Amino acid sequence: MRRGRVVVEEVDSLVLRGNALRDPHRRRVPVYLPPSYDDSEDTRYPSVYLLTGFTGRGRRLLHDSAWSPPLEDRMDAMIDSRRCGEMILVMPDCFTRLGGSQYIDSTATGNYGEHLSRELVAWIDARYRTIDDRDHRGVAGKSSGGYGALVHGMTRA
Repeated sequence: MRRGRVVVEEVDSLVLRGNALRDPHRRRVPVYLPPSYDDSEDTRYPSVYLLTGFTGRGRRLLHDSAWSPPLEDRMDAMIDSRRCGEMILVMPDCFTRLGGSQYIDSTATGNYGEHLSRELVAWIDARYRTIDDRDHRGVAGKSSGGYGALVHGMTRA
């Protein structure tokens, strides 16, 4: 089975600078690149943004435990068995000192909606070979991340 790889990027967010909670504006963002990513510089991929639940950071999705394989191994297996096509997965860090941001803009926590939907998407599209249009971009999440995915799907499609 061919393997994808995870790159952990550091994103310096302009919209999170000076947030009311004084949380960091530099965020570590894991990016899963599919097995064929390095084969051709011409191939572009859809992208999916995976949002964690309350108190989570994107890196949490990469955990390896005795009871379940890490995300990159599950993706490789699904791609290998053709249960899904190749894609780029992005795991944002929208954690705040209060536990989370709900992935929305707030004067109390910061502009996490803007950071996710405009700033981070543009940053990823500029650095990776995504298919950079709305028809080839998705968002999914669990718990508070599910709420964030629903809100972004409805308000920032």
